[in-house]
Amino acid sequence: MTAIHLGPAIGEVRHSKRRFGVIEIVISMFLLGVLLISYIALTIRPVEDIGMNTTIATATQIVNEQIEGARAVRSPASTEPSCQDITTFLQVPPSPVKDPRGVTLVPQWEPTSCPPTYPGVIQVRASVTRNGYPTPIASAGALIFVRSAA
Repeated sequence: MTAIHLGPAIGEVRHSKRRFGVIEIVISMFLLGVLLISYIALTIRPVEDIGMNTTIATATQIVNEQIEGARAVRSPASTEPSCQDITTFLQVPPSPVKDPRGVTLVPQWEPTSCPPTYPGVIQVRASVTRNGYPTPIASAGALIFVRSAA
């Protein structure tokens, strides 16, 4: 009598179904690589944004300090600011400042003129640019009360 061989035994079929093949491993490694690349891309952008926010916050603080400095200007002989006191203060260029990341920020004043009548107000505008870039990062304006021309 001859035995008829119909294929692998039931136990062998189950054993071969439980193992991963080379194709499954390659596909899973590819999918893990795609997930890793997308995760890295998602984490790099917030880090760049945090750095830019630090620069913007520092520039805003510098603008506020400049405007408050202009408001506080007084000549030794007067308790109220004069137009000459403020325009003299605005002619002195502020020194550049480095933010915590090492970016050089340059404060600037826009030219202003004295009011035609006194008492009046002077409109001042301060801005901060990044060294080598013309576009301001932060800017603000203020009206400063002046009692007299000199």
